[in-house]
Amino acid sequence: MEYKIETIPFELTLVGKGYHVKTNEAFQTIPSLWAHAEKNGLMQQLIDLSWEQPKCTLEGLLGVCGKDATITDEEFIYFMGIRYDGEVSNMERMTISHDTWAVIPNIDEAWQQLYSQWLPASQYKLANFPCIECYYPPTRHPENELWVPVIMKS
Repeated sequence: MEYKIETIPFELTLVGKGYHVKTNEAFQTIPSLWAHAEKNGLMQQLIDLSWEQPKCTLEGLLGVCGKDATITDEEFIYFMGIRYDGEVSNMERMTISHDTWAVIPNIDEAWQQLYSQWLPASQYKLANFPCIECYYPPTRHPENELWVPVIMKS
């Protein structure tokens, strides 16, 4: 499975909106959340904000999955947002401070293989931070990546 390790030596500050998602329905619910965000204007608002303060790392639309990478609760918060340092009155704010990430292209395949194949074979274990889905502009390759918070196995 293709992946790279990225280091982020600073806090990630995000703005956006969180939605409750049942874990066993996540693969059906999350695409419908993005479709709804496109219809109600949230997606365009996030895109517009991203142009105000462009970032080089995790510069796309972000889907933050729960509070930690194991996602073992029956329900979790899926936070749709972008990296943004300012205040936005109609949005929630989130900060993530973790430095080591396994970055895996193609979110759908990454989720299918993360726990059963990639983790057992890697030299890493999950850190207690959320995974981040990053959706890039259509002209970028890869179009999306899963950022998984990891630490070295001891």
